[in-house]
Amino acid sequence: MNLSSFITTLVRDGQVTVATVVHPFAQDDLTETRKVLLNYYQHDLTDMPGQAPAFDSDTALWAAGFIYRAAQLIKLRHIDNAGIDQWLPKHPGAAGPEAVYSADLCLRYLPDLLSMAKDLAPADPLVQRLTETAAQWPFSSTGMNIFPATAVTAITGHPSLLLAYTDRVIASKDTGRCSNPTVMTAVKAALGNYADLLWPGFHDSLRD
Repeated sequence: MNLSSFITTLVRDGQVTVATVVHPFAQDDLTETRKVLLNYYQHDLTDMPGQAPAFDSDTALWAAGFIYRAAQLIKLRHIDNAGIDQWLPKHPGAAGPEAVYSADLCLRYLPDLLSMAKDLAPADPLVQRLTETAAQWPFSSTGMNIFPATAVTAITGHPSLLLAYTDRVIASKDTGRCSNPTVMTAVKAALGNYADLLWPGFHDSLRD
């Protein structure tokens, strides 16, 4: 399955099928994937509060390739460390609001990938790369019990991202993410008088 078909099937059905041999993506496949991701972005906007960040095509494409390769390497664990570095490169640029949201279109599936890799040892280089990536993209990794390795200012400084992030923190009951004062304020405001209903034990967790 090529990358564009992979993303289409992942988003539509929540299923993943990857090729059993690792080859570079064809240029026409990358071009088609950009179109698929733009369409995905335009549909996803309806679930975002307020004015969402603009679409960052390059970052969205990087994230799509990362998810595909990660799923592929989970199945092909004979790939060594050099192969992981080659096929799972880190994002090359700064992660502003546009990059955060565009990457999340695919990186939101990181928890599912780590679940797929549950039979691998925690010290496996592939598991480590997935964990590092989750830490580097905190908007996409709430509820994974992973502390952000990067500042969340791109999230907290953008109203739409902050509201969406707050909802994710509450839904996943990710107490660790509330260590950021701005996030904590947003969470408290969102919970209002319904903390006991929406997040049982929230106030107790703050006293631990």
